Amino acid sequence: MSLPLRLALAASAAAFATPAWAERAPDAKGALTLVIENDSLSSGADRNYTSGVKLTYVSPVEVMPKWVRNLDGLTRAVTNARPSFWGVAVGQSIFTPQDISANPAPADQHPYAGWLYAQVLIAAEENVIARQPRYVDLYELEFGLVGPSAQGEQAQRSIHQTLGAPDPKGWDSQLNDEFAFAASIERRWRTEHVFDAIGLEVDAAPGIGVTLGTLRTEAKVGAVFRVGQNLADDYGAPRVRPGLGGVGYFKATDAFSWYLFGGLDFRAVGRNLFLDGNTFTDSARVDKKPFVVDAQAGLAVQTGDWRIAYTYVTRTEEFEGQGEQQDFGTVAVSWRF
Repeated sequence: MSLPLRLALAASAAAFATPAWAERAPDAKGALTLVIENDSLSSGADRNYTSGVKLTYVSPVEVMPKWVRNLDGLTRAVTNARPSFWGVAVGQSIFTPQDISANPAPADQHPYAGWLYAQVLIAAEENVIARQPRYVDLYELEFGLVGPSAQGEQAQRSIHQTLGAPDPKGWDSQLNDEFAFAASIERRWRTEHVFDAIGLEVDAAPGIGVTLGTLRTEAKVGAVFRVGQNLADDYGAPRVRPGLGGVGYFKATDAFSWYLFGGLDFRAVGRNLFLDGNTFTDSARVDKKPFVVDAQAGLAVQTGDWRIAYTYVTRTEEFEGQGEQQDFGTVAVSWRF
């Protein structure tokens, strides 16, 4: 047998013997994403969930500290996936009643609340697919403060003063100070891109998940569909939880990329701190509804290491007496570096 043939056979044997996930070249860049959600980006009315801001960093693929790699045994046992990248985030969300001029705040409307939090994310990808994992499992811990210490009142009033908007009067009735947390596990699939005759690509990213904690307890199922050109590999445009959104990770593209997207997110809600009120003390509260649906649509564009996305969201009624569904908009700007 000739030397070239022996080398070729040896290389082939090594390829079959090597775990598929180890063949995928690392992605050398992480991503920083700023997400802004606000009802002024759609209807313009302050009510219910009125504002959310989140800054997220996700690491390069396969670049992880030792403590993340040590979770390999856990993620393999739970979902047959291995840690691939990790992330951290900080953010603030603000909730108000529909009538912000009333003092005290109306008892039958959404309580005032601020939420100041941090998130830690571990993303574990499927073991058996080398270059394009078909799914990612998201292990996430969200924790922080609700109540006056979350600075929701100060943030909203300063913004309203700057914009010349009406001053919210009922913040004295906001939820009390409380440390809260939520632990989530979620799986997102990603289908292969489908090409049609006019050069468009189509894919889908369905997902299921469950969350447990004093902040939220819920189960969810949903999907995001994309259609566009030169689709980069990601799991959708980022959103603030509990919204259906991407994880902040995306790959660079040499050509200009754009896509339209739409999605639905169905949630069965067992607990929502912002509606049920404080866990251990008496506070404002309303009777939440057990099922909530988000419908979203938007546009994302990407060039090189930059991506910007706008998402319009409409959310069904979350509590008894709400009277109508809510809509708001999301802008997410991401940079790979």
